Amino acid sequence: MIKNLSLIFLILLNIAIWAEDNPKTKITIKINGLKSNSGSIKVALCNSSENYKNHNAPFMGLNLPITNKQAEITLSDLPAGYYAVKAFHDENNNNDLDTNFLGIPIEDYGFSNNAKAIFGIPSWNKAKMFISEDSSVIIISFN
Repeated sequence: MIKNLSLIFLILLNIAIWAEDNPKTKITIKINGLKSNSGSIKVALCNSSENYKNHNAPFMGLNLPITNKQAEITLSDLPAGYYAVKAFHDENNNNDLDTNFLGIPIEDYGFSNNAKAIFGIPSWNKAKMFISEDSSVIIISFN
């Protein structure tokens, strides 16, 4: 019993120390250049190349309402580090990025750093941004 309590104490102590060593940040994501107020914006916030590549398992998935052809959200208490954002305008709210018969998207989309998609999504290295302890704004412009 004492060994179990000691182990639990050590784990909690390590978590507390880790939390002190890993500063928190605030990220505001702004999407502009929307053609309409229809539907919503699907956002994938990614914090690694692995979850950036996997469209079904981002670090955080968000569904943003559209107001005045824009969407915005502020996320707090995130660990500082590298992040990338993928977003698309789900105009018909079917939870899919609709494409034509060639597989080319017919709904608008964008990436952090306004990285361009050429024959697939831009690489993690082109889309990622280092977010420090200070709050940061990520602006994605749909054209």
